[in-house]
Amino acid sequence: MWGAQVRLPCDMGDDVLRDAIESVREELNNLEATQGDWEGPAGSEIVERIKRKFDSKWSPSWHVVIGRSYGSFVTHETRQFVSFKINDKAVMLYKV
Repeated sequence: MWGAQVRLPCDMGDDVLRDAIESVREELNNLEATQGDWEGPAGSEIVERIKRKFDSKWSPSWHVVIGRSYGSFVTHETRQFVSFKINDKAVMLYKV
């Protein structure tokens, strides 16, 4: 879906989901283009930019997790959770 492998069940509207995937893809592409290091400060900056964008556009309080592998168990607002993969990065985005 929009170039990402969305994990089911997905509890998010299509408009927010598409914005999530496109925002993450854009940030990861920019990092790759500048040959930045995900493990350094650039990774934290990407997550912070996505969080701020979602807080501004879709109202607070969003949480963003991006990594290669992680486990989770979260409580979130209804229709405000998604987990997906883009290339080797796993992404979890949810609102509380």
